[in-house]
Amino acid sequence: MSALDLVSSDTRRELLRLVKQKGSLSLDEGMEALGMARTTVREHLLRLERKGLVERSTVRSGRGRPSLLYTITAKANVLFPTRDDELMNDLLTFLNDQGAGDLVTAFFESYWGERTERVERRLEDVGEDDVDARVELLRDILEEEGFMPKIDRTADGITIRECNCPFPESVKQTQVPCNLEVAFYESVLGVEVERSAYIPSGDAACTYHVDTKGPGEA
Repeated sequence: MSALDLVSSDTRRELLRLVKQKGSLSLDEGMEALGMARTTVREHLLRLERKGLVERSTVRSGRGRPSLLYTITAKANVLFPTRDDELMNDLLTFLNDQGAGDLVTAFFESYWGERTERVERRLEDVGEDDVDARVELLRDILEEEGFMPKIDRTADGITIRECNCPFPESVKQTQVPCNLEVAFYESVLGVEVERSAYIPSGDAACTYHVDTKGPGEA
């Protein structure tokens, strides 16, 4: 099953395929391809638009009424087949086989470095000892990056669970991004972070523990 199959309606799936294949689709073209009434095609396109899967623009041609053209959005593009993960896997394998593992490390250092700088800009008004505020900002950026974080606070500190790995194929080839991730956490939070679970080891989530107890606290 492809991601496109998650679109509930057969008609809307076919409309998405048509828009993707043609680059843009008018109501008349949709009617002709599907053999449906204008109002029916318009309603299906409207539902796709509401979901952010297509967008419309008005095009004038001659002196007649302007026509509407529908195009695929970036959100919809991810529904179509892609081999990006395989390509990344092959690229990392190639670089390592060519003895260019240092380039792989440099790439992921740049990746996490850019995100560290982004968080630090947002932390300018947050106190160095305000771990809770730092954790909340960390949660926001992890959500933005696709890690699906879940934060739990206990008497022993804070547990951060990454319920999704946004680059699973990469970590099959190298643990560099995972090792740098720990350093990223510590840089943002200003405290030591311990990883207790790891998706590549078979765990359901990558889990990190932050000890928020002060020195001498039981």
